[in-house]
Amino acid sequence: MIERRRWWWGSLLRPRDARGRESRTLAFIGIGWVLVTAKFALDSFGPLLGYLPTAPVSATEYAAVVATLLAVWLGREWIDAKRN
Repeated sequence: MIERRRWWWGSLLRPRDARGRESRTLAFIGIGWVLVTAKFALDSFGPLLGYLPTAPVSATEYAAVVATLLAVWLGREWIDAKRN
């Protein structure tokens, strides 16, 4: 069971792209997406829990940040496709 957990955490920290290669870019994009989504969710549902955000993130800002993160990842895939 311990080996299985170690494999799971290793796959989260070192994700692989569609070609099966380790992708550091994908790891950073995944971490960025989780942080941005957590901030958006906290700002959206915070008032229900008694938390008042100082500068709430709007849906437009959230979409722009997620689009930027996806553009980095898709740009990497595009460059790799041109090389091969």
